[in-house]
Amino acid sequence: MPSLKSSIGNPGNVSLDDICYLFSQTTIGKDDLGQPIIDEKPYMVFCSKLSITRAEFYSSGQRGHKPEIMLIVDSDSYDEEKKLDYQNKRYNIYKTFRRIDGHTELYCEVKVNDKP
Repeated sequence: MPSLKSSIGNPGNVSLDDICYLFSQTTIGKDDLGQPIIDEKPYMVFCSKLSITRAEFYSSGQRGHKPEIMLIVDSDSYDEEKKLDYQNKRYNIYKTFRRIDGHTELYCEVKVNDKP
Protein backbone atom coordinates (compact mmCIF):
# COMPACT_ATOMS: atom_id res chain seq x y z
CA MET A 1 0.00 0.00 0.00
CA PRO A 2 1.57 3.35 -0.96
CA SER A 3 2.14 5.81 1.83
CA LEU A 4 0.34 9.14 1.66
CA LYS A 5 2.36 10.75 4.45
CA SER A 6 5.68 10.33 2.65
CA SER A 7 4.36 12.30 -0.32
CA ILE A 8 3.26 15.19 1.90
CA GLY A 9 6.77 15.92 3.12
CA ASN A 10 7.73 13.58 5.91
CA PRO A 11 11.00 15.06 7.26
CA GLY A 12 12.36 11.86 8.86
CA ASN A 13 11.78 9.62 5.85
CA VAL A 14 9.65 7.36 8.04
CA SER A 15 6.69 5.97 6.16
CA LEU A 16 3.69 5.75 8.50
CA ASP A 17 1.69 3.36 6.36
CA ASP A 18 0.69 0.78 8.95
CA ILE A 19 -2.12 1.00 11.52
CA CYS A 20 -2.27 0.43 15.27
CA TYR A 21 -4.89 1.23 17.90
CA LEU A 22 -3.99 3.22 21.00
CA PHE A 23 -6.25 2.98 24.06
CA SER A 24 -7.23 6.07 26.02
CA GLN A 25 -8.21 5.11 29.56
CA THR A 26 -10.62 6.91 31.86
CA THR A 27 -11.80 5.89 35.33
CA ILE A 28 -15.60 5.76 35.38
CA GLY A 29 -16.15 4.74 38.99
CA LYS A 30 -15.38 2.04 41.54
CA ASP A 31 -16.63 -1.50 41.94
CA ASP A 32 -17.93 -3.14 45.14
CA LEU A 33 -14.37 -3.75 46.36
CA GLY A 34 -13.34 -0.14 45.83
CA GLN A 35 -11.20 -0.89 42.78
CA PRO A 36 -11.35 1.59 39.92
CA ILE A 37 -13.42 0.68 36.87
CA ILE A 38 -11.45 1.72 33.80
CA ASP A 39 -13.06 2.37 30.43
CA GLU A 40 -10.77 1.89 27.41
CA LYS A 41 -11.57 3.57 24.12
CA PRO A 42 -9.44 2.60 21.11
CA TYR A 43 -8.53 5.02 18.36
CA MET A 44 -6.64 4.35 15.16
CA VAL A 45 -3.25 5.93 14.38
CA PHE A 46 -0.79 5.50 11.56
CA CYS A 47 2.49 3.88 12.54
CA SER A 48 5.64 2.21 11.30
CA LYS A 49 7.24 -0.88 12.85
CA LEU A 50 10.99 -0.86 13.43
CA SER A 51 13.32 -3.42 14.97
CA ILE A 52 14.43 -3.38 18.58
CA THR A 53 18.17 -2.74 18.80
CA ARG A 54 20.46 -5.06 20.75
CA ALA A 55 21.32 -2.25 23.14
CA GLU A 56 17.61 -1.59 23.88
CA PHE A 57 16.91 -5.29 24.30
CA TYR A 58 19.79 -5.63 26.77
CA SER A 59 19.12 -2.47 28.79
CA SER A 60 15.37 -3.04 29.03
CA GLY A 61 15.98 -6.66 30.06
CA GLN A 62 17.99 -5.38 33.01
CA ARG A 63 14.95 -3.35 34.08
CA GLY A 64 12.62 -6.37 33.86
CA HIS A 65 11.09 -5.70 30.43
CA LYS A 66 11.03 -7.95 27.38
CA PRO A 67 10.64 -5.72 24.31
CA GLU A 68 8.88 -7.18 21.30
CA ILE A 69 8.29 -4.29 18.92
CA MET A 70 9.00 -0.62 18.49
CA LEU A 71 6.43 1.47 16.68
CA ILE A 72 6.84 5.02 15.45
CA VAL A 73 3.77 7.27 15.50
CA ASP A 74 3.19 10.95 14.86
CA SER A 75 3.81 12.81 18.13
CA ASP A 76 0.53 14.73 17.71
CA SER A 77 -1.47 11.48 17.80
CA TYR A 78 0.16 10.10 20.98
CA ASP A 79 -1.10 11.29 24.36
CA GLU A 80 0.73 9.16 26.97
CA GLU A 81 -1.37 6.03 26.37
CA LYS A 82 -0.03 2.85 27.98
CA LYS A 83 -1.66 0.18 25.79
CA LEU A 84 -2.02 -0.51 22.09
CA ASP A 85 -3.16 -3.19 19.67
CA TYR A 86 -1.01 -4.00 16.66
CA GLN A 87 -1.89 -6.81 14.26
CA ASN A 88 -4.48 -8.23 16.67
CA LYS A 89 -2.05 -8.41 19.58
CA ARG A 90 -2.22 -6.32 22.78
CA TYR A 91 0.97 -4.56 23.90
CA ASN A 92 1.94 -2.45 26.89
CA ILE A 93 4.05 0.62 26.20
CA TYR A 94 6.92 0.59 28.69
CA LYS A 95 9.04 3.39 27.22
CA THR A 96 8.63 6.30 24.81
CA PHE A 97 11.08 8.56 23.05
CA ARG A 98 10.06 11.80 21.34
CA ARG A 99 12.22 12.35 18.28
CA ILE A 100 13.26 15.67 16.79
CA ASP A 101 11.49 14.87 13.49
CA GLY A 102 7.99 15.04 15.02
CA HIS A 103 7.59 11.31 15.67
CA THR A 104 7.48 9.33 18.90
CA GLU A 105 9.01 5.89 19.37
CA LEU A 106 6.83 3.48 21.38
CA TYR A 107 8.69 0.53 22.90
CA CYS A 108 6.22 -2.28 23.53
CA GLU A 109 6.09 -5.57 25.39
CA VAL A 110 3.43 -8.23 25.93
CA LYS A 111 2.08 -8.83 29.43
CA VAL A 112 0.81 -12.32 30.22
CA ASN A 113 -2.70 -11.32 31.38
CA ASP A 114 -3.46 -8.80 28.63
CA LYS A 115 -5.89 -9.87 25.93
CA PRO A 116 -7.17 -7.84 22.98
